[in-house]
Amino acid sequence: MILQNRSAIVTGAGRGIGRGIAMGLAREGAKVMVVDIDREGLRRTVQDIQGAGLQAEGMTVDLADHAQIIQMVERSVNQFGRLDILVNNAGVLKTIPLLELEVEEWDRELAVNLRAVFLTSKYAGRVMVKQKSGRIINISSTAGKIGAPGQGAYCAAKSGVIGLTQVLAIELGPHGVTVNALCPGNTDTEMMRTVLTFRAKSRGQTFDELAEGILAKTPLGRFGRPEDIAQTVVFLASPASSYITGQAINVCGGRTANMS
Repeated sequence: MILQNRSAIVTGAGRGIGRGIAMGLAREGAKVMVVDIDREGLRRTVQDIQGAGLQAEGMTVDLADHAQIIQMVERSVNQFGRLDILVNNAGVLKTIPLLELEVEEWDRELAVNLRAVFLTSKYAGRVMVKQKSGRIINISSTAGKIGAPGQGAYCAAKSGVIGLTQVLAIELGPHGVTVNALCPGNTDTEMMRTVLTFRAKSRGQTFDELAEGILAKTPLGRFGRPEDIAQTVVFLASPASSYITGQAINVCGGRTANMS
């Protein structure tokens, strides 16, 4: 229980990677504020954590709303007495070619995928600076380093998350707060399957044909799992990572190492 007596906020924790992260932190002893806009997904994650005898509370938050973000941080501190870990995982993605992308969709993706990371880090960071300790872990993407068709707004936002992570690391480091980003590759979630289905269709392939091609170029030969990301988050939230900050760590099975 390496995170015993620590408290955490995990955004987008109702499903997929966020759910895996919330459960991984709870298993290591953290008290977790599970945040999502999806009430049913939120309920399931909280129920599963509490059902395992671990600690979690849930909060429905629209991360495009500035006021709700402030309330989220305040409630977490009031509930748990402190805030040790912030995981900015929530994200939205709609696969649309850039020349067809409406400005409203661009704004929506930037609001949730980048602006919210700035705001949650701002208010959580203030708490952590007062404590003189804390961990901020931003879930970016390999799409923040390598372009992907139909994902213009998403790639721009995730690239921005990496830059924001570096600035936060510089500014908060003197106060005992580390800030890092994780860049998952193809991780087996509902979002990934939606994206790859679109890409396969645009190329005249089946999903299985496209997946086979991706896996052939992935050294470890499989898609990621939410627990792969969760285990890395646990490490970055733990004392073992105390000298790591300002990094954008790929968790992609080696896919970004293979440019063939």
